[in-house]
Amino acid sequence: MGKLDRKVAIVTGGARGIGRAIALRLAEDGAAVAVADLNAEGAADVAAEITGAGGKALAARVDVTDAQSTKELVARTARELGRLDVMVANAGIIQVKPFLDLTVDDWEGTFAVNVRGVFLSLQAAARQMIEQGEGGRLLATASIAAKMGSPYQAHYQASKSAVVGLVRSAAWELGKHGITVNAYCPGVVDTDMWRYIDTERGKLQGREPGELLKEMAGRNPLGRVEVPEDVAPLVSFLASEDSRFITGQAINVCGGMVMW
Repeated sequence: MGKLDRKVAIVTGGARGIGRAIALRLAEDGAAVAVADLNAEGAADVAAEITGAGGKALAARVDVTDAQSTKELVARTARELGRLDVMVANAGIIQVKPFLDLTVDDWEGTFAVNVRGVFLSLQAAARQMIEQGEGGRLLATASIAAKMGSPYQAHYQASKSAVVGLVRSAAWELGKHGITVNAYCPGVVDTDMWRYIDTERGKLQGREPGELLKEMAGRNPLGRVEVPEDVAPLVSFLASEDSRFITGQAINVCGGMVMW
């Protein structure tokens, strides 16, 4: 039996990258998974991959910045999969841009997905879990960006710090309902997002394509670039009963690039 047997999970941003790896790992460990993404076709592909391997899944289009969309996602998941035990608020975006060139729209667009999207996803899930009366697991994607500075992404760093603050406060309020709330903090992960950073920040710093990614990989003790499958086991653990006394934490999974 898998450690997540009979559990039902939602993974937002589940169509690719870290979200895809998390959805597949939760399913491998026994959970039924609602794969949710703005990219409905991509979400359907991941759900089909899960069902093709013998698991249970549904695909849903969600706009995490919209309260009604997140409410409908939670309601559909509970209706079609029977309940909700785990919310993984994984959807996120990044923009590389110098601080002095940032606009209000840049700032608000980043916060809309990375912070409001997490807030709305966790809130909708918490309400469902409280109604069920059996506790649950709320998980949010932060980043080591919440714990260190990086050039040309001040709004992204700030948004991830906001997620950590949200998680800590929500943990205090929801603990009485048996709901734990935690964040996972990936490092330099080989995904489309980091390939974009490598290209755009690299241009601003006069680097050749691939040079920045290689340099960043050398800054952790393990000496390699992280892959999505390095993140997924931590999320599965935090989704399980084994994490029952862990809450309000922002846990690094970065190969030691950040050690606090």
